Amino acid sequence: MPIPLRSLGRFVLALVGCAALSCPAQAARGAATAPTGSSLEFVQNKGQWDGRVRYEATLPAGTLFVLPTALTYAFLDPAALHHHDGAPRPSGGKAKADSIAAHSYTVHFEQANARARLTAETPTAGERNYFIGNDSRRWASHVGAFRRLRYTSLWPGIDLTLYENIGKQLEYDVLLAPHANPTRVALRYDGASALRLDAAGNLVIKTTVGTTTELAPQAWQLDAAGQRQAVACRYVLTGRTLTLALGAYDHARALTIDPTVQFSTLTGSTADNWGFTATYDNAGNMYSGGIVASNLGGTYPATPGAFYAAFSSVEDMGIIKYNTSVSGATARVWATYLGGNSSEFPHSLVVNAQNELVVLGSTSSTNYPTTTGAWQRFFGGGSSLDPFTDGFPYDMPNGSDLVVTRFSADGSRLLASTYLGGSGNDGVSSGFALAANYGDCFRGDVLLDDAGNVYVASSTSSRNFPLANQSGGFNGTLATGTGSDAVVCKLSANLNVMLWGGFLGGTGSDAAYSMQRDAQGRVYVCGGTTSRDFPVTAGTFRGSYQGGATDGFVARISADGRTLERSSYVGTSAYDQAFLLQLDADGDAYLLGQTLGQYPTTLGLYATPNGTQFIQKLNKDLTNSLYSTAFGSGSNTNGPNLVPLSLPKTQKAPADRSALFCLLFVK
Repeated sequence: MPIPLRSLGRFVLALVGCAALSCPAQAARGAATAPTGSSLEFVQNKGQWDGRVRYEATLPAGTLFVLPTALTYAFLDPAALHHHDGAPRPSGGKAKADSIAAHSYTVHFEQANARARLTAETPTAGERNYFIGNDSRRWASHVGAFRRLRYTSLWPGIDLTLYENIGKQLEYDVLLAPHANPTRVALRYDGASALRLDAAGNLVIKTTVGTTTELAPQAWQLDAAGQRQAVACRYVLTGRTLTLALGAYDHARALTIDPTVQFSTLTGSTADNWGFTATYDNAGNMYSGGIVASNLGGTYPATPGAFYAAFSSVEDMGIIKYNTSVSGATARVWATYLGGNSSEFPHSLVVNAQNELVVLGSTSSTNYPTTTGAWQRFFGGGSSLDPFTDGFPYDMPNGSDLVVTRFSADGSRLLASTYLGGSGNDGVSSGFALAANYGDCFRGDVLLDDAGNVYVASSTSSRNFPLANQSGGFNGTLATGTGSDAVVCKLSANLNVMLWGGFLGGTGSDAAYSMQRDAQGRVYVCGGTTSRDFPVTAGTFRGSYQGGATDGFVARISADGRTLERSSYVGTSAYDQAFLLQLDADGDAYLLGQTLGQYPTTLGLYATPNGTQFIQKLNKDLTNSLYSTAFGSGSNTNGPNLVPLSLPKTQKAPADRSALFCLLFVK
């Protein structure tokens, strides 16, 4: 048995697409003069959310819903969102297996003007798009976000603004015009567990998942010289209603009152976001793909008070395009949520010649967004999965299907989107043998040709995987056994035709991780296998299983997909997997993988004794080793100290025959 490599750390995913940590779920906070590193954004509702909501802002462990005459705060149990940091999971409690403890309360503007005008100011960079579920009427594109909101004439002569102050706290200012009556300002709090004023005059709002504090208000006027003149001000709490008591002031001048909201026990990230994959286009723009636990995901609480939020409503894929020629918030070109009624995970990204992004992922959603005429518009099914072995909330309760989605160049439209799966689990490897590193379960690859046709390399345990009556592929029958097979297939650019597809595997577990096409259109693929009867071809580099719990493999499929031309094992007598593959201009194949054995090293090359990462170069027919080496720390006591993450994604083999560039995670 190999040493379990999960101790490599819970940071593997964050490194792959680290830009996803700035994904749309981390809606930001804005101020009149936005503070450096502003993070609060008020995102407009263009039909993607409940119709009562005008704007939504993401808060630490929660969401602020902005309504025409009220504000609703909804918070999730922070402990349930922060399990990826390696800390022990909390035990006990009454939370359901598929939900998170949550609490909401609503601040009503008492006797406010029902026709008060709510406007947004200071737009933030980039647009957002929402493709959640299979009802296209609930999709929204070109959604804007703003740093500041203003209610005009909420009460006679009184406005209210919302923004992030210089201390990066949510603040709302009550703005009284000359001669406006401050006693009209009244806020009723519905749903809080308890309300009280502390000794400092702060309003303390207790919920079942945390405490919010509204700091004692400050008030001032500007004198004739434009200087602030403080005005005495304090809260008055009567039951659930908050009013203001003011000292003497000049009623002929405008007055500003500015309470600040602190989320004192709701600390941490505004959402639980994890990067999975990244790519680039010919203009040098970067794309990141991750999962975003967007707190409540636009789901407005049914009633105030304590409740359980179904996590399926809050975790989706987050895809972002960045302009790498600029930095900071302006680098974000667009950001898109993609998902359904359960969990989704992106595996691989690639951009075509029209700058249209193609996403390969997996889903447990029964209503993932698909397009008219797509190859498969229904969820195939499967059995419950726990890919991270962390349990709820990142499990896949309905099983898993692969999904493939193509966006328009501006990210605002789904040009094509399809499921790809049968009645077993598809796209997700489980068990320590293949999923040895944290996140390995979501390896897979998507590739395009010059015509935009889509090639997929992944895994499946479905005997009825949709290969279009075997579609003329090299092997249309799933191997017998209890594990998965690798699957390789080719779809049309519009994802409406399966051009060919086939299975690679034996009676053990098999999965494909990476692939490339050569100048003749032949497809090379690599991965991992536990099958002693993997379908190798005669005369290839390694014709038999090399030993250990897992071997790597490499294979070549004909351009028409009908023939498995070459196939070989790769490895040692211990654990080995081939994670990444690249071709050079001659068509020779480079493999990058992990090993716990004594991987052969070519004399004269750089090598580390007992290295736990290997590079293997094979000729195009996969019959001979041209060179190999191993590198790393040289200590495999706790498993390999590097995890191969990605190689440059190209449609054609690079012209440089000598260099292999890769991205590695360093433990």
